[in-house]
Amino acid sequence: MADLVVISVLVVVVALIVRGMRRGTVGGCEGNCGSCGQSCSTPRIKLTPEQEARLAEIDKRSGVQQ
Repeated sequence: MADLVVISVLVVVVALIVRGMRRGTVGGCEGNCGSCGQSCSTPRIKLTPEQEARLAEIDKRSGVQQ
């Protein structure tokens, strides 16, 4: 009986994870932002102004276009 309860809980957890992945509420965005909505527009990391300036300088030297 206890095994059945554990298996049932695992099935529910997996079902909720799969449901969240299909709706785009689990995980991050890669490539096309249409499938995940607002999570693409929210940056995951915050840079200080000094770090942004240094990144822009590195991009400029390497030829990256913005």
